[in-house]
Amino acid sequence: MLFQSYIFILLFFPLCLLGFWGLKRQKLLQLWLIAFSLWFYGAASPYYLLLLLGSIAWNYAFFCAIERGIGRVTERVSGNAMERAEYGMERDSSRKRLLLGIGIAGNLALLCFFKYFNAISAGWSQMKGLEDPILQLALPLGISFFTFQQIGFLADAYKGEVGACSLREYVLFVSFFPYVSSGPIVNAQEMLPQYRQIGRQRLDWVKFAGGLYLFALGLSKKVLLADTFGKAVDAGYGNVAGLSGTDAWLVMLFYTLQLYFDFSGYCDMGRGIAHMLGMELPVNFDSPYKASNIIEFWKRWHITLNRFLRKYVYIPLGGNRKGTTRMYLNLFIVFLVSGIWHGAGWNFVLWGALHGALYLVTRAWQRKQPRQQCAADVHVQSGTKKSGVLSTVQHVLCVALTFLFLNFTWMLFRSANLSQAGEFVGRLIGGGFAAPAVQITEAFNLEEFWYVIKILHLDRLPGSELYLCFVFLAVALWLVFFARNAGEREKSFEPNGKTMFVTAFLMIWCVVSLSGVSSFLYYRF
Repeated sequence: MLFQSYIFILLFFPLCLLGFWGLKRQKLLQLWLIAFSLWFYGAASPYYLLLLLGSIAWNYAFFCAIERGIGRVTERVSGNAMERAEYGMERDSSRKRLLLGIGIAGNLALLCFFKYFNAISAGWSQMKGLEDPILQLALPLGISFFTFQQIGFLADAYKGEVGACSLREYVLFVSFFPYVSSGPIVNAQEMLPQYRQIGRQRLDWVKFAGGLYLFALGLSKKVLLADTFGKAVDAGYGNVAGLSGTDAWLVMLFYTLQLYFDFSGYCDMGRGIAHMLGMELPVNFDSPYKASNIIEFWKRWHITLNRFLRKYVYIPLGGNRKGTTRMYLNLFIVFLVSGIWHGAGWNFVLWGALHGALYLVTRAWQRKQPRQQCAADVHVQSGTKKSGVLSTVQHVLCVALTFLFLNFTWMLFRSANLSQAGEFVGRLIGGGFAAPAVQITEAFNLEEFWYVIKILHLDRLPGSELYLCFVFLAVALWLVFFARNAGEREKSFEPNGKTMFVTAFLMIWCVVSLSGVSSFLYYRF
């Protein structure tokens, strides 16, 4: 099920809210949320639901085994009580490590099978000279997110950071519908206490209104901006060979903006839904294109994935505890893992490698010249007007260069393979200058706007077919670089006439525009 669908907005979520705030008993409320979460996930396919439930059963069984310390040995044939206790603890720890290893291996096997089977099948068929792959599997919805989440849960349980957790709480933790399909990747420490407060809190109307406002902002990002840019991107990638240089640069920029509004829109909607249920989800997106270097970008983009990779990959590899060279190697491995996680293709590997390489260069440069960073933290001590202007110019230049790098690497992300990426780069460099193609710009000529243009007879002016394209582009760039993000707006939210009008207007506009929506881009990861 999609957040941006009639069934969710008009049936699913209103019913969920009525039951949630109408029922009183905690266990019943938790079961109510579980039922709606399973409905939400299983709406796409009952087979996906069976897969999710199987994954939950596997991980909860290993969690219980780790918690009980199966295999504990407390006796030896000889030795005093202290030796017997120490021996038992060592055996207990080794058995728990074995259980943790098997549990994580099962998760990774499931994830790798579904994420990389199609790539392996296609490669095998190509080797055999077959035109089509022998078999193709559909990627289960959000499998990477709920798998990573459960790996983190098992690792935290092994370290004693989880404690008791009932099956009911665990099923809700994994399947909760605001994040099951596209994140954020939450941990037990931030969610289980909230689930245990269900039924004890009273409805906070201000928080509820703020959640509805946040949901409306996210929905408008997705329906009005991301999907509009997406139509132009699909048109461009559908005919890469026919793109002019101008078209190629625009399509690359449009995809960068599509991904931004798609992902941030989902995050806003998920957090808004949680707020209306009296809960809080971690911030996963914080105006990342305002970053002045790649390190800052990764502190702002997909924050919970970055947190997961740091805690469960970077630190176990040794982090920065084994010297500078090892630290850089560990960081690069993390980015390769991130690339491979995003997709089965050399374009994703190259995407991760490029981000990792720039991250290491930036990190090394900052370590050597911490006071000369090309970032928002640049401070000129003299305090003169000239030095302030220089600082601003440096910051703007760094933001622009970082944004250009992101545009190029997102192009790798969007391309079907390295071959298409190479062809696209060829169009960027040698495609020549020309007026934007109609099949790209017509995506922005939405009926509600184009009708106004005709009424005002603006369509008679030269280049009128480009007006809406560049209006959309200007608005999107203003939102990305200059406007407050949705989280910042919600912090200062007040339920007054203005905010209620904006919420109602955006909700109505989005609902009447839902017929052409697409799924979230991060669903396929």
